[in-house]
Amino acid sequence: MSPDHAFWLAAAGAAGTLLRAGVNALSLRLFGPEIPWATLAVNVIGSFAFGAIVAVARFRGSLSTAQETVLLVGLLGGFTTYSSFAFQSVEMLEAGRIVPAVAYVIGTTLAALLAVWAGLRLFSA
Repeated sequence: MSPDHAFWLAAAGAAGTLLRAGVNALSLRLFGPEIPWATLAVNVIGSFAFGAIVAVARFRGSLSTAQETVLLVGLLGGFTTYSSFAFQSVEMLEAGRIVPAVAYVIGTTLAALLAVWAGLRLFSA
């Protein structure tokens, strides 16, 4: 990996992290901490963006492999939060909040799968 590529990868990761922090702050202000809406939002938005970036890169040929890596691994790697999703799900289960936890896991999974599919379909044409 070249030093330039490493720089852009790290910069994109930092940008994704800052975007995630912004979504988290906004979500807490708007909805409170009861349900981790920010984690759901970034996972679904990140899944959609992943599908869209892959479609643009691979089907349209509009991005180089290096650019695709910077966006997918750097930006979206810093932005999406699967480990937080898993932890928050377990935390809700351990607190006895079974129905919200199950709804959260199923809802996040289905929404993220649909978002990847939508990103691929919308941006591969």
